[in-house]
Amino acid sequence: MSSKSKFRSDYICRVRYRNVLPPVPYAPKMLTIPSLVERHIPYQSTSLIEQTPYSLIMDQSASIPFDKALVDYLDAMETNPEEVTRLVEEVAEEDKILLTAPREGPDTTGMYTRKPNVTWLRRSEYIAQETRGVSNRKEGVESKFAMSAASAKKRNYSTLEDQLNGVENTFKPLPANLTHPQTKSKAKKIIPLLPDMECWENIYTIGQFSAEPADEGRVAKRKAMASNNEQGEKRPRPSETDATDRGILRPMVNPHDPDDTYLVWFLPDGESTKRLVRQKENPMEGLTEEPLTYNAVRDYEYKNDAGSGTKYLLISIHNDDNGERAVYCPIRGKMVVRKKRAQSAKLRYLDDYEKPNVLTVTYTKD
Repeated sequence: MSSKSKFRSDYICRVRYRNVLPPVPYAPKMLTIPSLVERHIPYQSTSLIEQTPYSLIMDQSASIPFDKALVDYLDAMETNPEEVTRLVEEVAEEDKILLTAPREGPDTTGMYTRKPNVTWLRRSEYIAQETRGVSNRKEGVESKFAMSAASAKKRNYSTLEDQLNGVENTFKPLPANLTHPQTKSKAKKIIPLLPDMECWENIYTIGQFSAEPADEGRVAKRKAMASNNEQGEKRPRPSETDATDRGILRPMVNPHDPDDTYLVWFLPDGESTKRLVRQKENPMEGLTEEPLTYNAVRDYEYKNDAGSGTKYLLISIHNDDNGERAVYCPIRGKMVVRKKRAQSAKLRYLDDYEKPNVLTVTYTKD
């Protein structure tokens, strides 16, 4: 009766050595190694080498331009500097022709008769076209500027009040019934939008998650609240009620691989979530100086998209002693994060190092 079980007589295993072996600590035995001096052969020149002419290779791209006038000037400065630096009051005969001004003036026909100063290589018909048909009309100064002198006097903003009125006049008057161009909804309020000079130097970045950044506990609570809300009441965003929008991304570097950089996502715990939600409902109360506790949720890989052509603005509305106003601040970058994939069982030892699991954050009052 033959056995049904089969046994394999060989086993193939892929072996990979990751450790780099150190150099051999001992010198080789029973082997004579010549010294560094004995390895080289002394150089000896011969008459054949000395009598052999070498060809001079001229490369125009690597040559140096030769200026004879400059060389003569430097030579004269070394041999006879007084003669070179002596001021010459008289003009040479061959240079006096350069001092004659071009003849220009109107003739009896009202046309300018100007002798053009052109090079001798130009053809005569081109010179004739330049001197033909030039009228005697003088252009005023006003035609060379955007506005005339009379209008410039009217628009002279000498005082601060005139400057403010001039800026306001550059804007078109608002229509009586301002509506949206697509939905045709009427505007209820008009608020001036100005740059936020207090936060202009701050650097803001848009973070885009490839999946839901909330942890499993928060996702379960959202599903329970959605099932209980059968009437379809309008509720705030889930990230505002569980403080997911107040998470923190902390950069990390793998000590085994310096090129492996990623982000760790932290979310506040239960007590800290209640304090953050309460502070968002009543911003004027602020937060106490008691520390907030954040727990690590997951790791993310990131990719900076700062070179995109799309530009974003951060707009915030304030209602304080200065009245109701809206300010904006530019957002200079964008970052896309994706969930980091886990290492395989063979490479899991690369992630065997200490990572921060808890963060303590304290908000101080200015």
